[in-house]
Amino acid sequence: MSATAPAETLPPTSPRPIDRGLADRTMHALHLAGLPIAHGGHGPGVHLRPAQPLRDDDYCDGLIALHWIPSPRLVAAAATEQHQQPAHRAQQVVVHAVQHALTAILPALGAAAAQSFTLWEIRVDHTILPVVELASPPLPRPTGPAPVAPGTLPDITAAVRRSAALAGLPVADRPGDPGIVLRPCPPLGLDDDTTGIPDLGWNPSRRLTSTPGRAAWNLRGSVEDAMRPALATALGACGLEAWWRKPQHLPAQLRAYGPSTAPPIRR
Repeated sequence: MSATAPAETLPPTSPRPIDRGLADRTMHALHLAGLPIAHGGHGPGVHLRPAQPLRDDDYCDGLIALHWIPSPRLVAAAATEQHQQPAHRAQQVVVHAVQHALTAILPALGAAAAQSFTLWEIRVDHTILPVVELASPPLPRPTGPAPVAPGTLPDITAAVRRSAALAGLPVADRPGDPGIVLRPCPPLGLDDDTTGIPDLGWNPSRRLTSTPGRAAWNLRGSVEDAMRPALATALGACGLEAWWRKPQHLPAQLRAYGPSTAPPIRR
């Protein structure tokens, strides 16, 4: 009779359900970042499911796998196309861009994550204590700057909204709302005409933006620093012309110029 490994050392045949406490803390971190959650696996948003073992020795019971689901329109269009056709490629680019941002955002918000490229997923393997004491809800709606800067060209605003809708990313509608914001874009020189051109930024949750203090300020900066590169890549894949301007000794600008000349995504 051949020897077999002790039962306690064998990987489970199927993963156990998600640890509810871990799931709650992970969803809390996602809400703080201002990202939607795809409840039931229907996008757009972050989908949470039990982690699947990748190898025989992969003990992943109770761990969470996260996957970004873009808009139903993009998912449906990608399903009808071959590899590297516009919608199929856009879906891949969007998923990878947002999930890459999540690998930076989740640790900053108290959830440790590790990316697995095999299944296009991010694993959350444990959580730590919150890094900042946050204001307790309910909170009054902020009265800060408008999420779309006055004077922004309408065709640029429309292009940002179309691309964001395809990628599944929210656009802020009112001051303080989570999502993409179109801020004023100061010129960087006398020959730099930025009339009507916005600088794209990211608002996290109202709870995070309403918390005073340096720790909360740094946390908001960490979230935006992770999301802005994802915006450049994901929105660009979905038809927006967006370019970085990174002058020395000044904050970088992510300028949106309107629809790109890339092949359209049809569905």
